[in-house]
Formats: sequence, structure tokens, C-alpha cells
Amino acid sequence: MQRKILLLFFLLLYGSCRKLLDPGEPVDGGTSGTIYQSDTSAAKVLTGLFYNMSNDGAFMGAEGLSYLCGLSADEFLLQQEDELPLMMYRNQLTPDAVPLWRLLYLYIGQANGAIEGLAASTRLTFAVRQQLAGEAKFVRAFCYFYLVNLFGEVPLVTGTDYKVNATLPRTPVVKVYELIIKDLEDAASLLRTDYVQANILTATSDRLRPNKWAATALLARVHLYRNNWQAAIAAATAVIDNKGVYDTVALSKVFLKNSKEAIWQLQPVNKTFTDDAMLFIEQRPVFAAPSFMQTLEKDDLRQQYWLGSTNDHYPYKYKATDPAKPVTEYLMVLRLAEQYLIRAEARLHSADKDGALKDLMMVRQRAGLPAPKINGTGKLDDAIQHERQVELFSEWGHRWLDLKRTHKVNTVMKDAAAAKGGDWKNYQQWYPIPQSEILLNPNLTQNEGY
Repeated sequence: MQRKILLLFFLLLYGSCRKLLDPGEPVDGGTSGTIYQSDTSAAKVLTGLFYNMSNDGAFMGAEGLSYLCGLSADEFLLQQEDELPLMMYRNQLTPDAVPLWRLLYLYIGQANGAIEGLAASTRLTFAVRQQLAGEAKFVRAFCYFYLVNLFGEVPLVTGTDYKVNATLPRTPVVKVYELIIKDLEDAASLLRTDYVQANILTATSDRLRPNKWAATALLARVHLYRNNWQAAIAAATAVIDNKGVYDTVALSKVFLKNSKEAIWQLQPVNKTFTDDAMLFIEQRPVFAAPSFMQTLEKDDLRQQYWLGSTNDHYPYKYKATDPAKPVTEYLMVLRLAEQYLIRAEARLHSADKDGALKDLMMVRQRAGLPAPKINGTGKLDDAIQHERQVELFSEWGHRWLDLKRTHKVNTVMKDAAAAKGGDWKNYQQWYPIPQSEILLNPNLTQNEGY
């Protein structure tokens, strides 16, 4: 009964979404069984989830991954002293003030409810049920990817029985990744190859709901993180080779809505601009860290197009902040340039240096840069990691996660933390488990050092 009430609550709460996220009229009473008896009401469950993800803060703005993880890493120079940003910046997060955990598990809970409801339904159109199940599994995998990379071992919640969920212990990282990979493989087989509107049946040019290629792109990233080089190459290649849908575009057009580089985007809710644009441009709490500016090569065009001001270089990938103007930008979540960098790194580790350099140059040439000077595998690997640092600056915590997965975090952050007024300890690469969760769950343990 609690699950049924929760689902109805979210449907009613987010019934005012607009445009492609607009689910129409809210569900009028009934139970979760009723919700999954019609294509229209079932679609509203996932539409409400995407609305939630676009509106709650975990994915954009001052409470979003791009900002908070950038503060944790060596990307930003903080210009204000609000409590949470300052703790993130100095790598002094405490168990009493932990962002992201609650919202990521909230999204997982909604996805779990949808997966169960869709599996039990016998009244939905087959194509609709497939698409919605694929979307739910994609979202669950996406959220667990960030949970496991930010917190390490986490409870693996896959059902809606709150009595079971309330006592789950932390699950080994390898097991969490097994679920992520299985969910993404399922999603890739269930989702359509094109993009759909909120009714699930009508194709659209807006890239706001995940499709087969979004699942494949995230799978390529996951395989890279797990050192599954050939699998990463295969998944990235499947996306890259889909030239009719995806291609690199000019630096000035990358972050526009429905950019051909976009694999999946999130639509700003009830506004005509992204929260990232408002945060980085209007509020301007951070500038690019001096160490980041020093890594930029002299003729790198990304400084001109993606960094604001000639003196105080703030993130400027999103530029629209005027509420009186039409929407021109969606928040970029997955994009093609990352797939080239994924494949470059995986090819290098598969002894294909020529292929790795070719993929690297797809990104560098757009930035107006020549081939890097390299004289060995290690140097090429450094060049790829440098390119990830610059290309994916201020996006989705890529730098923070890259430092950890490549085992460079302690070396880099020792100096970076000192520059930020902190004192780096190795355990700080993992965020603490919220103390409130530990108090409620006797089987939940804290990360070392906290």
C-alpha cells in the first residue's frame, strides 16, 4: 500500500510538467494496479520521474553533481563561503551534511516501483511497456553508477518492500556494477532507437527521454570504469557509427537543445534556461581553478567558447539566462565527445595506439589543436586524461571520478586540497554515508575515516 500511495503522490505532484515532459492530466485516484492498466497513465509514472530528475537539484544547479563534484576535485576556485560548498571544496564533508544520496535513492525507488508495476501489468501495449521498462532500468543504472562512484559500497535496493529496504547492508562494488551492467543491457534491448514524446508512441526530435543509444553510451562508460576494454570499444563504436543521428558539432553549438552531439539531455522545468547557466553565469560562485587554466594549451578554442571572461574564467558552456527568451539549451547528460574519449582510452589499453590517437584527435581538432607530442603509451594515456579533464570540465563530476578510477586522486588532490585551504586524507575520496541513514538502518556502516 505504501508503494501505491507513493506512486500516486508523485504523479499528482508532477502533473503540471510542460512540453515533452508534460504527462497531461494527473491520475484520478485508484491504485498502482489501475495506473498500469492504460498506456497513458503508465507513461505518466516515468514522465513524472524525469520531471523529478530535472527539477530536484541532484543533476543541475547549486545542488547538482557538476557543481558539487567539481568542488571536490581540482576544477574550481570557490568565491563564496556557504557551508555545504565550502565543505565540499575543502574535502571536509561530514556525515551530518551529505548531498545527493537521498535524491539518488528516491529516483531508484521510483524506478523500482515502475519496474515492478510494468512487469505485473497485462493491459499495456507491448511497445509502451518495453519502452517504459527500458527507461526505468536505465534510470536505476544511472543513479547507481553515481552512488557507487561517490560512496563506494552502497545498499542495493531493487524492490519496493520498505521493510526489506530499511535493513539492507552495503553491497560490494562488484555486485553493484553487475546490476548496472545488467540493467543497461536490458535497457538497450528494450528502448527504441529513436526519441519519443511523453505518450511513448510518437517520435520527436527532442532528446529528452533515453533511447537505446543512451543506454549503450552509458554502458560504454561503465565498461571503461571496469577495465572491460573490448566491451567499452564495442559499445562506444555502436554509438559513434550511428552517424545519421550523432555527430560532433562546432564548439558554439554543442550545448544547444537537440544538438547532434547530444545523446541524452534534461529539459529545464518551468524556466527557459538551465540551472547550470544561472549558477555559473549569474551567481558565479566559482572560477576555473588556476591549476586547470595552466593545463590549457595556448590555442585551445575551448577557452574562448566554454569559459567566460578574459580575467575570471567561469564555466560558460551554457549561456542562456534570460527568462524572456525562448528555450535554446537543454542540460547535456551524455554526449558524443565522451564516447570518442572512452574509445580512445580503451583502444590504448588494447594495444591499438593508432586507433586511440585517431579518436583523441576527433576531440582535439575541434578545439583547434594539433596532435599531442607523444613518445610512448604512457604519454598517450596522459594526453587522453588531459583531454578528458579539459573537454569534460564542469560536467557531471567527470574529473572527480576520473581521478579516483585512474588511481591519481591522492597524488593530485594532495596539492589541490592544500591550494583550497584543506588537508587531504586518502579516505576523503569517498563521501560519508549519511548519519541519519545509519541511525535508521542497523546494518549500514560508515566509510573509513568518518
